[in-house]
Amino acid sequence: MKKILLIFIVILIGSPTYAEKYAGEFLYLGVGGRPLALGSAYTAANGDVFSSYYNPAGLVDIQGSQAAFMHSETFGSLLNHDFFAFAKNFRGGVAALSLYRLGGGGILVTEEYMGKYRIVEEESHVDYALYFAYGRNQSDRLDWGLTTKIIRRKIADDFSAWGIGIDAGIRYRIVEGLTGALVVQDLTGTVLSYSGDYIDDNTGEANDVDNTEVINPTMKLGLGYSRDFGDFRGTALVDIDVMFEGRESTAQFNQAWISEDSHLGLEILYKNVIAARVGSNIGDLTTGIGVKFGRYAVDLALYDHSDLDTSYRGSLIVAW
Repeated sequence: MKKILLIFIVILIGSPTYAEKYAGEFLYLGVGGRPLALGSAYTAANGDVFSSYYNPAGLVDIQGSQAAFMHSETFGSLLNHDFFAFAKNFRGGVAALSLYRLGGGGILVTEEYMGKYRIVEEESHVDYALYFAYGRNQSDRLDWGLTTKIIRRKIADDFSAWGIGIDAGIRYRIVEGLTGALVVQDLTGTVLSYSGDYIDDNTGEANDVDNTEVINPTMKLGLGYSRDFGDFRGTALVDIDVMFEGRESTAQFNQAWISEDSHLGLEILYKNVIAARVGSNIGDLTTGIGVKFGRYAVDLALYDHSDLDTSYRGSLIVAW
């Protein structure tokens, strides 16, 4: 356990520190109805197919196969957010393939006309991330997992970007009912390479854009505790995100170039069938319910953002 923690810390310290702020913001919305209702505190939760996003070590809890679909009307109808995933036992562990999609409109294209700028058209944007994840049980207490993600960004018709990154995570059962987790997203820094054309306002000529930006690593520390009370099972979860971008006032806590955000979640499950959930996602209230029937699990969640419209999210998991 100490050797694994040391490897994580060494890689994190040695990673690039020149990333642009919010370069990977489009990937931070999370996935799944249950995770969102729990405030996106999911690194130490009992795992499912959505663990390929939060902590690939959690995939080891899957028995057999799982498939999932999620749709979210994020911040009202500002963004359409979808996620598809499939996971299956594979060579002593669990492998998962998933697709993250985030899209919307609202990009205004302007031109100069008689000394003023006017709107010519409105463009759309879409972001994709394809995840290849694998989780494996190392011992009675330790699970580990790795995720490789391929990123594709399309911003209006003329700008696009490609990138590739790696996430890694572990879960450790401290005592019965208490689990700790450590995840590093964008482990070695994820480089996004942009290309496209823009029109020079002075000459009217098209010029090529060739630019890169880096998503710095984010370290997530998680803790989860579960306990049975007759027909009920209670679970409390907490995640702390440690970022190295100097977000200052946009983060909950900030010290120099290190920023921190918190995620809290509480779930009450009755007879492993019906669940009620409440959480705090970076200080904003989240709520949700879930129901299991046979091999199906349906989860609904609301995210009451303090500055933007409410987000509605629903997800379905099928297990066999």
